[in-house]
Amino acid sequence: MTNPVRVIEGTAKPHEPFWRFRDQTESESGDVELEFFGPISEYSWWGDEVTPEAFKKELNQKGNGKPVTVLVNSPGGEVIAASVIRSILQEYPGKVTADIVGLAASAATIMVTGADHIRMRESALFLIHDPSGLAWGNIEEIKDFLEVLKTVKNSIVDTYETKTGLDRDRLSKLMTEETWMTAREAKDFGFIDEVVTSSVKKATIPQTARLAFANCLSAYMHVPDSLKSLLGEPVENESAKQPEPSDEERRL
Repeated sequence: MTNPVRVIEGTAKPHEPFWRFRDQTESESGDVELEFFGPISEYSWWGDEVTPEAFKKELNQKGNGKPVTVLVNSPGGEVIAASVIRSILQEYPGKVTADIVGLAASAATIMVTGADHIRMRESALFLIHDPSGLAWGNIEEIKDFLEVLKTVKNSIVDTYETKTGLDRDRLSKLMTEETWMTAREAKDFGFIDEVVTSSVKKATIPQTARLAFANCLSAYMHVPDSLKSLLGEPVENESAKQPEPSDEERRL
């Protein structure tokens, strides 16, 4: 068995869970809780059968067919992993509620559509954008890579269209523009079902996930100052030079 390919710089080991379960006695919701507080996999799930199977097995064992609340504070990550998790959540026999407590960006916005109900804290943020990746080779190889990116984007638009009912051209434009949304804006667009306004405990970024979290955000052009401050990064003014995209492959 070969190790999966690392696509996000971080500290995780191959096949290591990037999720955490809490049983009903530990949770705030009263349901079994599943946390995604960091990138959606630092490794590609392309050809990886071990990690998806481990996630599915743990979900079914810990959830046991009962309601599960998925807590999300994620800058995104690997698109295939997000898509597979979405499918596994859809297949789970119990009710799945996604609760965006801090940030749902990029691949995380695909993952949460696997839930039966999506709610979002009033102070949280939601981001959609075009897929990106690193290409090298001759003209024909680069053309092939562009076709792959177009196919990936079309599949994401399909997912968003099913959830929101918005026109495909409008969704495509929102992605190209790297659209950041508040909870109320995300609800108006139809990406989420409910805005939570009650006072709740703030979700933090685990220390082990901070590097990968920051690396994910470095690829975005218009990261809100509130997120930069959260990560301890210097806040630049609008005229400052934007960072170059990272060389992460197959990520959103």
